[in-house]
Amino acid sequence: MLAHLSGFILACVGWLPPLAIYFAKRKQSAFVRHHSSEAANFQFTLLIPYVIAAAAFIALGIFFPTLSWIGSALFALIWIVAIVFGVLAATRANRGQWYRYPLSIRLLK
Repeated sequence: MLAHLSGFILACVGWLPPLAIYFAKRKQSAFVRHHSSEAANFQFTLLIPYVIAAAAFIALGIFFPTLSWIGSALFALIWIVAIVFGVLAATRANRGQWYRYPLSIRLLK
């Protein structure tokens, strides 16, 4: 459950705690391995839109300063998505159920 919730608390570096949990506990529990790898994969996937939002924020700030709010809005939208899916996954993990994030690049298995 901690692997899922740490993702939206730490935003852009939310992949660190799930990755640490994955490497520390992957051989002890298949359930923990599954949930920590799912959380890490989802956070790695969210890095792509975070980088795009940062690029949009910087580019718009340089060339169109009045539109730089769009980059901030993208950050907020990505963070809301991370919160919603993180809470759903943490709830399932707390109940002892398996959960897979939709639209997640599977790097860890």
